[in-house]
Amino acid sequence: MAPGSIRLHDKVTPTLTAGIYRFRSKLDVTGTGTAGGSPPEHLTHVQVSAPRLALDASEVTGHHPPRDAVGAFGDRLPHVVLGRRTLPWERRFTDGTPWLALLVVRADEASLVTGPLRTTIGETAFTRLNGIEPVDANRAVVGLRAKDLATFRALLPSRDDVRLLTHVRQVNVADTALAGSDDDGWFAVVTANRLPLGGTTPTKYTACLVSLEGREDAWASNLTSPPTLIVLASWPFVTSSAGGTFEHVAAHLDLGAFGAPPAGQPPLVDADGALALAGTRRDGSPTTVGYRSPLLGAAPDPLPTGPDDVTGDAAFELGRLLAAADGRFIREVVAWHRAADDAARTDSAATLRADSAQAYAAAGPAPLRTAAAASADEPDRRAVAEADLRAAPATTDPLADLGATFAQRLLSRTTRADLWQAHPGGDSVIPRQLRPEGEDS
Repeated sequence: MAPGSIRLHDKVTPTLTAGIYRFRSKLDVTGTGTAGGSPPEHLTHVQVSAPRLALDASEVTGHHPPRDAVGAFGDRLPHVVLGRRTLPWERRFTDGTPWLALLVVRADEASLVTGPLRTTIGETAFTRLNGIEPVDANRAVVGLRAKDLATFRALLPSRDDVRLLTHVRQVNVADTALAGSDDDGWFAVVTANRLPLGGTTPTKYTACLVSLEGREDAWASNLTSPPTLIVLASWPFVTSSAGGTFEHVAAHLDLGAFGAPPAGQPPLVDADGALALAGTRRDGSPTTVGYRSPLLGAAPDPLPTGPDDVTGDAAFELGRLLAAADGRFIREVVAWHRAADDAARTDSAATLRADSAQAYAAAGPAPLRTAAAASADEPDRRAVAEADLRAAPATTDPLADLGATFAQRLLSRTTRADLWQAHPGGDSVIPRQLRPEGEDS
């Protein structure tokens, strides 16, 4: 649908209305030969649900006039917009008439009552409603009760009008702010049949979306008292002929300068352009701090006598928040930290290997062999053994017992990779002593 266009539909009826359905299935088998037994029939009950006694707020996309609004609403019919296009036709009613109607009542014409379902709508209406689909008699509901029968008949639209006051709209979701959260652009609209005219004083109205399910008697000519209708949703507003129009609002705008204090009040900013704000010290005591706009240039006071200035702190915190809100920036910072940590660990490992190689080259294999006999959990004893062996004369054959020394070293929490990394670069005596895997050393 092109932007700016709208399509109107008189109704959109669901395939199945709300209620309990029974599905019967059977299999007929025909053929030649010996006749067998007939397959059994299968019965399945399915319940189709729909709002009935109350309407969730998520079902209402919008309504006019707004809730608790005050204005000149006498030139536009109140209406409610429902997000589900089939909702006004999802419950049974005769000849396809919608089961929802929007009534606009003044405070002196009707009242909202709350109580159990059976008590609120009466025994006869409850029996009829329970016959359509079982319902809890003690379920709390809200009802609309007119002050007399004449008022009720004036408020309730005729059966033909109920059908005409409900329609479906299809709009472009990208072209309407109201449809921004909708996925298909279809809406059901229920319109009232009454203009909320204002009088000499503000008049309070209440818009009530009522249920007509099972209330065919509401139009009966032999009624003696006004029936109570179930209210699914309602909202109040006030119509005032003295204001609310654009002309009235524009004529009564406050023309004072932006940020100017009320008459008789001290200015909000001082001579330097600083705004006094309430703050809290580190010990929790209240204080007053100063803040200047970033667009207001002023040299810093070398000897400040006023409250602490938090302009720089506010700018710093604003920068941090803007950085934290930038997902790409955060990912790059995290990647930079990880790279720096990996580089630091690599440098530390290389330095440790180089130091180990230098110590081994200076002391020879004897300290390694003797120190291997000491447990890795006893660093002090190993240090003493290494110190004693450094002072002892070197053996004539430094490779004589190297194989046994490496075997003992492997038992003291040393891996094969550690042995290979003990001499990075250069010649090493270790590969000549290690036998192929699978052979005894």
